Amino acid sequence: MHNKTMRERLLASTIICGAALLVAAPAFAQDDTEVAAVVVTGSRIPQPNLTSVSPLTVVNDQELKLQGTTNVESLLNSLPQVVVDQTSTVSNGASGTATVNLRGLGPSRTLVLVDGRRLMPGDPASPFADLNNIPSALVERVDVVTGGASAVYGSDAVAGVVNFIMKRDFEGVRLDAQYTFGNHTNDNSYLRSLQGVQGVSNYQRAPSDNTNTSLSNQFTAIIGVNAPDGKGNLTGYVGYTQLKPILQSQYDISACSLGATNVADPDSYHYDGAKCFGSNANSAYGRFQIAPADRHPGSFGGTRFHVATNGTPTFTSASVPAYSYGPLNYFQRPDTRYTAGFFAHYQVNDKVDVYSDFMFSDDHTVAQIAPSGLFAGTGANGGSTYAINCNNPLMTAAQQLQLCGTGFAGTSAQVHVTAGFRFANPVLPRQDDLRHTQYKIDIGARGEFAEGWTYDIYAQYGSSIYSEHYNNDTSTAKIQNALLVDPGTGQCYVGGACVPLNIFRYGGLTQAMLDYTVTRGFKSGETTEAVVSGSITGDLGQYGVKSPWATNGVGIALGTEYRRETLVLSVDNEFLTGDLSGQGGATLPNAGSFDVYEIFGEARVPIIEDAPLAKSVTLELGYRFSDYSLSGQTDSYKVSGDWAVTDDIRFRAGYNRAVRAPNIVELFTAQTVGLFSGNDPCAGAHPGVTNAICFASGVTPAQNGTITGCPAGQCSALFSGNTALKPEEADTYTLGVVLTPTFLPGFNASVDYFNMKVDGLIGSNPSATTLSCGAGNLSACTQFHRDPGTGEIFGANGYILAQTINTGYVQTKGYDVSANYKTSFEDMGLGDWGGLAFNLVGTYTKNLLVSPVTGAKAYDCAGLHGPGCVDGVREGGPVAKWRHRFRVTWTPTFAPVTLSAVWRYVGESDGDFNQTSIYLANHPSGVTDTRPQDNHIDAYNYLDIAGTWNIRDGWVMRFGMDNVMDKDPPALDANVIPVAGSGNGNTFPGTYDVFGRTVFVGITADF
Repeated sequence: MHNKTMRERLLASTIICGAALLVAAPAFAQDDTEVAAVVVTGSRIPQPNLTSVSPLTVVNDQELKLQGTTNVESLLNSLPQVVVDQTSTVSNGASGTATVNLRGLGPSRTLVLVDGRRLMPGDPASPFADLNNIPSALVERVDVVTGGASAVYGSDAVAGVVNFIMKRDFEGVRLDAQYTFGNHTNDNSYLRSLQGVQGVSNYQRAPSDNTNTSLSNQFTAIIGVNAPDGKGNLTGYVGYTQLKPILQSQYDISACSLGATNVADPDSYHYDGAKCFGSNANSAYGRFQIAPADRHPGSFGGTRFHVATNGTPTFTSASVPAYSYGPLNYFQRPDTRYTAGFFAHYQVNDKVDVYSDFMFSDDHTVAQIAPSGLFAGTGANGGSTYAINCNNPLMTAAQQLQLCGTGFAGTSAQVHVTAGFRFANPVLPRQDDLRHTQYKIDIGARGEFAEGWTYDIYAQYGSSIYSEHYNNDTSTAKIQNALLVDPGTGQCYVGGACVPLNIFRYGGLTQAMLDYTVTRGFKSGETTEAVVSGSITGDLGQYGVKSPWATNGVGIALGTEYRRETLVLSVDNEFLTGDLSGQGGATLPNAGSFDVYEIFGEARVPIIEDAPLAKSVTLELGYRFSDYSLSGQTDSYKVSGDWAVTDDIRFRAGYNRAVRAPNIVELFTAQTVGLFSGNDPCAGAHPGVTNAICFASGVTPAQNGTITGCPAGQCSALFSGNTALKPEEADTYTLGVVLTPTFLPGFNASVDYFNMKVDGLIGSNPSATTLSCGAGNLSACTQFHRDPGTGEIFGANGYILAQTINTGYVQTKGYDVSANYKTSFEDMGLGDWGGLAFNLVGTYTKNLLVSPVTGAKAYDCAGLHGPGCVDGVREGGPVAKWRHRFRVTWTPTFAPVTLSAVWRYVGESDGDFNQTSIYLANHPSGVTDTRPQDNHIDAYNYLDIAGTWNIRDGWVMRFGMDNVMDKDPPALDANVIPVAGSGNGNTFPGTYDVFGRTVFVGITADF
């Protein structure tokens, strides 16, 4: 009853506030001699300078030009505070969106704003802001506030805020075009020697010498007009971006799937080298193992057999050639994107300035991975095996005898087989065709309604319409039909259009077999977000509300906001029933909504001004009360302040309580089996854990030593949402110093300490936690649900339990550093050669502590890479302890050019699989000791160069080259690093450059 009353009261206050402000609303009238107050991201209160109490990184449009930005996520990923997440280089596990991941805490904990207003969720399965909706050519600057900001902006601002400030009030016509290509020399002798190793099917050697690849092209048109009376402006834009498809086969780093070797014990993970590897459970030669209940006398029982590589009509137990799945994967997905929109405002009178923004994008991309087929652990009708009749005429007599044993061979008896067979001959790669059509519209008014009082009220609606066609997968039901063949007629027993499937001979597939078994899946959905917000800001100093030691008065901001989010996901029968073999389980429909009513307020209190040793002392306070329809009530607040001792030195500190309410996917996802990166600790003839641990996890004595590992390092989990989830709570502490020494004009620097802890994390028990069963974590053994027949944790009947819950915590500590210096050669006594500008942005991550389960001892992921440190509670690639970007720009006086160079540094990292934590040392990869190449990544130094040339008035050319030295990225075991998400092509694209030298040329023309 209390919740309902509070929601009604908040809604009423929203309506009353909005009505009052619309009635009495002056416009911004500013005397030209006054210093205009500005709004700095991180606070709603205008202030007469650009100082920020919160640590703030600003990236201006000049930086966008010098980086040749096509996708804004690549710009953000270059910042040391950002860890790579979904980008165009993700293939297996791609959502088709682009996301930002501050501090490595995941996109769900990073709030994205456009001009201070929320960007809506972009995908029904991944309801995070999609940066593909942001036209890079329209970005004026990007403000990045690291640290909790929920008191100011609401839920999700746990790790911080990314605020895109867009170009407005443009007049004229601007055309902008850019072309980008990659240049790389494939001369890595070590990797090329591995690509020549036989015994691997589908291995490919990358082209030798120079590889030039077209990466992208982009075109944008901007048209702006002022109102005839000068009181308004309309700025409109259209844009086109095309990313070209890049296959992993084109580069040494990715032309084959790397795997570790050990001659002494192939089931061990004690590595002494690497080879072209992949999946030997699912190759073009197949692999068969009879279920325990069907192991007839004389059959091959628990042994795994495959089609003979020499063409003989028998099965063999010799080592099956692994299928290298990498070459067919996209290293960059093809992507076609159209954007359009406008930014408009008009001053109706001296009290009302109305505005409206509209943003539209249509993004179409395709993710490609290796062919589907029969995947070990996946079978018909939700099972993990396929039935084959012992007199199937497509088998030879020898194969029938091997498969069914004496007394059953040649009869109509059926045997149930765990089968893996890749539809790779002919090649038919899987393609995930993803499309997102998004639009966002804002309508509002702002102005000054009384002396020293301004208002802003707006309504916003955003939607993302999603469709997905998953092509070239296979139907488990049709495969089952095609494996039961009448020896008399040579046709399927079920009749109809069924075509018998020949998986008993290498190269035995025909087009007719493919036409019958290959199946398409379809999903569609939509996310929407509606916001109504009203706020006022005022200067209480005019009423005498100010400190006796200060000149300026107290500034306040008050407001109320209503937000409603909805999500709908629909699937076809193939996804619904789990019929698609390559999906690892069913995808169920989902739908839900929630709303939230909020009130918020801020105060900026100048305490001391212009006093000895206190040029200014300012306190900022903020509070937000939120009432969620499902998650209950939350409070977020902040206390921060700064102390400018003199003009030269300023100290700042802050405390923020931030919250993140569960999103619709976390709340409403139905129980469904899906895939995660890992491996079964009890797999293989010689498991890496004791029999007692395997038995505790559900392995039967008959299954022990016979369990097949998870195919391609991907196991199954039973995922489900939870409407009882509570919001996460985060406490963030910052302490910093800002230096602007008067004895060194043009120089400023800041160092900020951050300490951020998020409690009650929303997520499932990480797979590393569950699969570390037995290593001091016996309770995790109860989370196994093994397939009753095979004992596997793969497929519809074998999985670990992974319901969404409020669990442990994550905490990160470190330092952000920035410095800027502008000078000239003349100031240095070297003549009039122009000016130099230096800029440094760096982050030292001291700790990234993860406690995956409530009460569990945390492990530290700072300076680590690997599957455990991207599992469950945090996301992304390696978190190097130190990253920086240092730019030097020269603007000569004798030529209309600007030349710039950047030193990008990514610190070293170690494999998380060799750490002492029980959750890492016993990770699903099973790794306990790796080859040096996997266990350690050296620090990386990149050199980028860029420049601009003013060809003529209004015409500016830009050009640049990233990774000038063509440095290869680290080459890692694809079975150790995550194969989906941030990892791809044996490395971490986005963290490291993968296309060699990246060259761009662009031009901007104003008319």
